[in-house]
Amino acid sequence: MPTEPVADGRRARGEETRRRLLDATVRVIERDGVAGVTHRAVAAEAGVPKSVASYHYPAVDDLLTAALRDSSDAYARDLAALLPEGYGLGDLAAHLTACQEENRSRALAEYELYLQAARRPALRPAAARWTAVLAELAAPFTTDPATVATLTATLDGLFLQSLLRDEPVDAGRVEAAMRVVIEGAAR
Repeated sequence: MPTEPVADGRRARGEETRRRLLDATVRVIERDGVAGVTHRAVAAEAGVPKSVASYHYPAVDDLLTAALRDSSDAYARDLAALLPEGYGLGDLAAHLTACQEENRSRALAEYELYLQAARRPALRPAAARWTAVLAELAAPFTTDPATVATLTATLDGLFLQSLLRDEPVDAGRVEAAMRVVIEGAAR
């Protein structure tokens, strides 16, 4: 009878440590902004020695890039799990707005990370993941690259404006804007 392979405990502990560091990075950004992200600050937030943070993520840009990629991927997974099969624009608008409102401080941190890509080229591939997530969500309504780009810009604008005004974004307004973009492109 073959024996099952023994799981490598070091690998599991390493994954757990990386997870703690990424979560801590976002919490530091929520509290102090991107400028507050240092190996020392993230390590303290995660409850690990500074050397552990710099071992797993040698440069601060490595931490920021991993945190942005992880956030985009988590957001995509959450939306995929929440959206009903055959979802419509109303469903998508409701879920997008609920995610931002339920995690407002995290959304602010993620937008701050996203905008850092303008100054830090190392973040650009991770920032592009958000655009890819929106393209995947828009696929049932359009696959036209220009329409997807316009839809992405519209959604980013609406959600960023809501953070700047410190007001919740209205799902009806988001749905109406998406309809204008998609139906306008279809004409």
